[in-house]
Amino acid sequence: MKRSNENENDFRSKNNKKKRKIIDKEELIEKFLCSNFYIDKTLLIKDFIEEKSSIIRVIAPSGYGKTVNLNMLRYFFEMNYKDENNNENKKFFEKLNIAKETKDGESYIDLYQGKFPVVYINFDVILLEESFDETIENFKSFIQSLYNKYNIIIDNNIKIYEKEMIKKILDLNVNINNLVVSISILCKYLYNIFKKKIILLIDNYDSLILNSLNTTYFDKLYSFHQKLLTNIFENDSYIFKSFITDMDYLLQNGFIEKSIPKLSYFKMLKKEYINNRDIIWTLFIKCGYLIIADNDNIISNNKKLKIRNKEIKEFIKIKFSNWKNKFYKYFKYSEIIDLFIKNYDEEKIQEFLENSINKENYSPNEDLNNWYALIYSLLSLNNEYVIVTKNKYDEKNNIRELLYVHKDYLDRLNNNCDNNNNSNSNNSNESNKKNDQFNPYLSEIFYITINVVPEENRIKEGCIQALDDNEKFLFNGLELKNIYNKIIKFGISVCGNKCGVIYEINYGNKFKRKEMATKVYCGENYDDLYEKGYYFIDKTRMINKLIEKGNAVYLITRPRRFGKSLNLKMIQNFFEKHTKGDSKGNDVFDGLEVSKDRKNMRECHKYPVIYLNFKDNESKTYESAIMYLKSKISSQFKYQREKIDFKKLDTSDQKLWNKIENEEEDMNKLNESIHFLCQCLIEKKFYKRKCIVLIDEYDKILINSFENGYYEMFIGIVRSFFSNIFKGNEYLYFGIITGCLGLELKTFYSGLNNIHEHTLLSDHLFYDCYGFTESELKKFLSHFEIPLEEEDKIQKEYNGYSCGYGNRIIKNLYNPYSIMKFISNNKNKKDDHLFKNYWFSSWSDNILNKIIKENEFSFKKDFLSLLYGNVIIVEIKEILTLKKNYLKDEVWTVLLHSGYITLSDKEGYKQNIKEMDDQIVKLLQSESKLNENDVNEDLIKKYKNNQLNKHLENNMYYIKIPNNEIFNCFIAKLKESLKNEIKDDNYINNFINGLFNKDIDTIHSNLNDYLTCLSQYHLFANEKDYENVYQVLLMQIFIFCKIYGLNAEKNNGSGRYDFGFPNRNKKKEYILIEVKTCKSENCDDNLLHKECENAINQIIEKKYKMKHEKNGYSSFIIYGITFWKKTCRIEMKINNNDIKGPSESLKE
Repeated sequence: MKRSNENENDFRSKNNKKKRKIIDKEELIEKFLCSNFYIDKTLLIKDFIEEKSSIIRVIAPSGYGKTVNLNMLRYFFEMNYKDENNNENKKFFEKLNIAKETKDGESYIDLYQGKFPVVYINFDVILLEESFDETIENFKSFIQSLYNKYNIIIDNNIKIYEKEMIKKILDLNVNINNLVVSISILCKYLYNIFKKKIILLIDNYDSLILNSLNTTYFDKLYSFHQKLLTNIFENDSYIFKSFITDMDYLLQNGFIEKSIPKLSYFKMLKKEYINNRDIIWTLFIKCGYLIIADNDNIISNNKKLKIRNKEIKEFIKIKFSNWKNKFYKYFKYSEIIDLFIKNYDEEKIQEFLENSINKENYSPNEDLNNWYALIYSLLSLNNEYVIVTKNKYDEKNNIRELLYVHKDYLDRLNNNCDNNNNSNSNNSNESNKKNDQFNPYLSEIFYITINVVPEENRIKEGCIQALDDNEKFLFNGLELKNIYNKIIKFGISVCGNKCGVIYEINYGNKFKRKEMATKVYCGENYDDLYEKGYYFIDKTRMINKLIEKGNAVYLITRPRRFGKSLNLKMIQNFFEKHTKGDSKGNDVFDGLEVSKDRKNMRECHKYPVIYLNFKDNESKTYESAIMYLKSKISSQFKYQREKIDFKKLDTSDQKLWNKIENEEEDMNKLNESIHFLCQCLIEKKFYKRKCIVLIDEYDKILINSFENGYYEMFIGIVRSFFSNIFKGNEYLYFGIITGCLGLELKTFYSGLNNIHEHTLLSDHLFYDCYGFTESELKKFLSHFEIPLEEEDKIQKEYNGYSCGYGNRIIKNLYNPYSIMKFISNNKNKKDDHLFKNYWFSSWSDNILNKIIKENEFSFKKDFLSLLYGNVIIVEIKEILTLKKNYLKDEVWTVLLHSGYITLSDKEGYKQNIKEMDDQIVKLLQSESKLNENDVNEDLIKKYKNNQLNKHLENNMYYIKIPNNEIFNCFIAKLKESLKNEIKDDNYINNFINGLFNKDIDTIHSNLNDYLTCLSQYHLFANEKDYENVYQVLLMQIFIFCKIYGLNAEKNNGSGRYDFGFPNRNKKKEYILIEVKTCKSENCDDNLLHKECENAINQIIEKKYKMKHEKNGYSSFIIYGITFWKKTCRIEMKINNNDIKGPSESLKE
């Protein structure tokens, strides 16, 4: 037998120095299976014929022309079986080098071309299956196709028993023993028919064995393969020549030379022997890639090896890279490696490793080495990444470690090593320049720690221990946190053939989140914040709190546009496990507050999250509401289907799932649908962690059902639906329900003890997660270059919200939506900032309109006191029931949860009482009247003292209007509610303008017209308030018109006036107003005139203007106004001028 480790040119005659010809004929290229062109190597035919050995075996790397040359031999020697005298293949060789060669005066073409039966076999086309029997079935088909080629010949020339054997083969009705002799029988048949020896050509003879190395049936297939080949060659009297090609090293039988003593059988290439690296180097030598540098032909340990030449070096580089890429892509290992570097998918990684590890029992240390070798081998397939191992480790230690780093950032490790040795290079400098341009993805490094535990029930504990090991991240003497921005650490714990995987994310000491953009986001989709580069306030502390508290159900109520939906999407984005191949969002939380504790990042992207948002519900009927609910649930089932292997579900579960997804389920299944979804996701182990359920705007479907008249029918469905999700759901990790109002939600959860309500009344957990704090606002303003001098004005406009926290309140929370809109309209402006009612303008609130209209807030003294800026005490109910008509106490509950009022505290209340204007106190008095004769009794002081000594009873709270934006909102709503009762809504504006313009006729006529529009009920519903009702009326007007500087003089021993404020039309001019009522049963115009004069004279005599003169006012307008039922008279005195009343025509 002739054997060679070089390419096929080694068979050429030594004296042949002829130049090779390149033939580009398409037919020849196609015939010889060339890729692009054919290089003339037909002299190999002469070498093949002249070689004395009957069996010639060529060992050469892939791509070196073995298959091309084998096809060339086939078409040169093979005869035309139908007509031996008609040789169709001769034309391909007539212009090639072999045509010029002669033997004993005759050409090689005439002597040998088309003269032999040829059996050509390519073992590479036989597909391996999951089992030995399935693979043998493929081999049967392979032999069947081989026999089919010679079918017509054999049919006419063989004996009956031979025909029976062939029929069995053609019908695939053969056993394994028949297959062993099938090729040798075919050769013998051809030999007997044509009386000519056979040329046997075998391509890739070893591929069948090499490809099955790590299958469970390797031993069986190897034995079959050896018997097959032995049967062919043990009696080769019918073979003229045999040409065999392969890439490797060995045939284990008597006719193959054994030149590599350390590699004696195929099993030594199975994965359990892979740590024997001598085998690898032996293979490289036998395949011709490496040579022994000292020319010692005896292979032994510790020999100095080198690559044969530059061409081989480049070939190895390209081929090995291509092989890895092919292996990486076509065998789906790219998807597996992506589980590490993109998805961080613990379950899928665990599943792959457990399915791939050898199932044989080993010692714990061998177990560890096997798992380590498996992970190392897998990760090495990605040419974009490099594995870095420990320089030194203790084999007795139960831990193995490696780093996995993108090749573009490998220099970070190398440069640090170089720096330790005081060496530099230009490449290092260039690399540092590149690395300085922070890229969150490429700057990642993966740190994998593997340990072994004695029992399977300790695997999870082992994963945590692996993560906690080496917390300083020292590796080969380097501090990784000083080198890399982001370190993704996998803790892998193994026991026998079982393992567990947990990952966490760590950040380098110099990590800096990339600068936020200067675009303001006012939406509710958390994905948009990072993907589109918006600026946002970090509220990830909420995630910290959820992780810390663990299993619970949270009801969180906040006003609209306070970040409920955005925070829920943030929670979903953090906890939800990515779909296959999706690395989107891996860096969203980098550098945010939640990432500062690495243990938090162990929870990132690991859970199934079910998210429902009822914000868009506009159902007008019960039937449409049910269809809406089904549609929402169906969408969630479709979404979750994409994340799982649906076929793993039981048939019954698949059937029910499809019904729900197709919106065909009955009411019982509808109510149980989300619980069923949780069960499917967890029981079938699609996830190893329990479900998180998030429901946004839960109250929208209830409010909508109430407003459209089907609440009583629908409430039972909602109650059952929520109860099935959150009550006794063993598959639930935690749940969050958000809305504006706490609508009877507690009644949904009879027997459920773990629901936690977090409202503006009381929230000890999420108090700082909704609304912007003072410090957050300062950062915001600074980022958008808005001067801090504007902070006071911003505070008045949008600040003032509070949240209950135990026995105290958290103050100074800003409306987030208003702040975002304000910044958006004013960013980078130094002055002339635009202040608008952003929050109120963002939607239409039907509930507020209904409350104001039905409760006639325009004439409620406590409400007017609120509008004046005071703190009042009201009852707030914990549970709110939807009603057509709310009681007064229930109204305050709705207003608080809707964001129109907010909590204050005792300190704020007392301060407000002390500073309260006497006129407001006067208006609030209900049992006593205050006038100029009440000075000595000082009822105002008595009233204030009584208020200061009040104690809050159950459900009583201090409340106030939070800011100017809400004040303006109320004014707009109140004005709107009055339009239906006032014929001309200009009466009030004309009255106010008349006061500033000193137009007594305009003042008189418009105030009288306004009084005629009001009902008797508004003015005289409570007779004991009769003395103050007109002061309330004027206070209402002044508040509605936002009179600047409105106040009342405190008692200085001489009494007080009713109203006072600066004239906005003239500087240094002040307006004073005294109000009187006519006590007579029959009050005529003369009596009204006298009371107006008394009012004006009282202001003059009591010197009410003295304090204002000291404050720089030099001109005064004094108005005396006298009321009697639904009429009034106004008179005016300007400085020292005479008193002036309305014209005679008006009087009449």
